[in-house]
Amino acid sequence: MADARPSNPLSLFTLRRVMLPVAIGIAVSIYLVVVVSRIDTSRLAQIPFSRHLVYGLLLAILTVTVRDLAYIYRMWKLTDHRLSFFKCFEIIMLWEFGSSVTPASVGGFTAMYFISKEKISFGKSASIVMLCSYMDNVAFGTVFTLMFLIVGPSMFDLSAVCTDLGNGNIFAAVRTMAGYAWLGFVAVVVVGGLLGFGIFVRPGWARTFFSRLSGIKWLHRWREPISLLGEEIWLTSHEFKSKGLGFLLKVFIATSISWCARYALGSVLIWTFATIHLHQLEVFARQCVLRVLIFIPATPGGSGVSELAFMALNCDYLPAGLSSAVVIIFIWA
Repeated sequence: MADARPSNPLSLFTLRRVMLPVAIGIAVSIYLVVVVSRIDTSRLAQIPFSRHLVYGLLLAILTVTVRDLAYIYRMWKLTDHRLSFFKCFEIIMLWEFGSSVTPASVGGFTAMYFISKEKISFGKSASIVMLCSYMDNVAFGTVFTLMFLIVGPSMFDLSAVCTDLGNGNIFAAVRTMAGYAWLGFVAVVVVGGLLGFGIFVRPGWARTFFSRLSGIKWLHRWREPISLLGEEIWLTSHEFKSKGLGFLLKVFIATSISWCARYALGSVLIWTFATIHLHQLEVFARQCVLRVLIFIPATPGGSGVSELAFMALNCDYLPAGLSSAVVIIFIWA
């Protein structure tokens, strides 16, 4: 079976290929945040400098630090402690960069490549990336479910009118779409369930299924990626099924901490600049809904689209006049 992966994923990162999506992302971000929403940036001078502002920004830095440390710990565990803290840090940063300027699948290939460069077999590298993907799905589904149980259906209630937003039709459309975020949640749970079944219950069945699926004539264009998916599920099962529940629990906890820290960044920034009383669990739950919209791969790394979605979903928490909105969005992004 031919391998559909590039022999060297770094060949994908030529200056032209990297700068193009970066330029597109920046252009979309500026257009959506400045032109579409028509924010008066001159009002940024009205943001007061205070101890509360400093504490909030320090907390924001802490959430980013915790997020990355949790990912680094997860990588360290999955490589059986063979990589140093610094090497794990390098891999995570390169993985994040690859995912921000390329399709997610290429970002995954990049992670496999850099892990394998540390004298870890390519098969195990692929297994690590596959298990990370599975754990991300499980952690997302778990946190989302807990927020729904605590906050209830109100986490999908975006009926509040944000009178300060310009070009209201665009933002209203995003808020309406967010009301159906539970469909994205269901899709993630289904994918996660199928991956878990394949990895821990029937890896041989999954391998055979995807091999036969790749043979369907009208799926010929995607034959190699589909077949590789089955191989990687089987490899992941072979590598990690015997590790024991304790090992998997540690990886899951690290993944969940990272996801919670990712959501907390938005919550902390809103708390920093908000001028109204906030129910912090509701704000946190709103960030879970926001994550579903960011899954939509409209631009490289979601640039532009993520800023628009953040503004649309959190506009009822932001200060009147959007004098702080630009700051919040760009720090968050």
